[in-house]
Amino acid sequence: MPAFPLSRRHCLALALSPMAAPSAPAAGVDSLPVLSYYDYPPFFTGPGHGLTQDLLHLLQARAGPRLPPLQLELMPRRRVAAMVARSSWRGLVPWVSPAWFQDTTRHRFVWSEPLMNDEDLVLSLKSHPVDYQGPASLAGLTLGGVFGHVYPETEAMVTAGTLQRLDSFSQEASLRMLLMGRVEVVFISRSGLASWRKRLPEFESRVHVAEQPRQRYQRHLLLSPLMPAAPREWLRQTVAGLGQDAAWRGLLQQYGVEVPA
Repeated sequence: MPAFPLSRRHCLALALSPMAAPSAPAAGVDSLPVLSYYDYPPFFTGPGHGLTQDLLHLLQARAGPRLPPLQLELMPRRRVAAMVARSSWRGLVPWVSPAWFQDTTRHRFVWSEPLMNDEDLVLSLKSHPVDYQGPASLAGLTLGGVFGHVYPETEAMVTAGTLQRLDSFSQEASLRMLLMGRVEVVFISRSGLASWRKRLPEFESRVHVAEQPRQRYQRHLLLSPLMPAAPREWLRQTVAGLGQDAAWRGLLQQYGVEVPA
């Protein structure tokens, strides 16, 4: 994302003031750190903008004094993993899945209900379309990845040399590498598809989206078990009701994200 004001190697700290200012921080906590490595659409579209920012504003406005100020920090994926592994960490991470944090049993962290359903799409150029049917479809190609991102099903192929991988520092840079012909296939989330079509003028006319996705998953809030119980449980209960929340559904539509039925 060189075109973005912030890259994966930068950190943005933004304290969100609640719309209904509390008389005292919830449970004696000055603020709650919100860690995210999603510095690309629809989650981040510029400083102070994007679906992450809108989600935090919605939660803060609904909570009032029940939540302390939410402090958003953008950082690389590996740093997020290191931060949440600290014994003293007490924050939250939006848009993630238990499997990505080695917590499929959900014993390390507390997890909300899903914020949205999503899937990873396989992109190639229309001039050389890739009919994706699984990892074997990538043999002999060059994959455009993002530094710090792990694509487990491709690692053995990269090690064996049957798949080349060329990483960029951002999702946008990787997509531009595809458009320049430097790589032959790229993965993006469906949630960002509408945003990328608007941001990159050549996208619609030149990029092929494979019918079969790379994987399907749900995005949750990861909550530290050390977070004070009152705000943690309020967050879990509130996210559980977002699926039928008109304001939340309107935000998803605004970013071109599929709204749950």
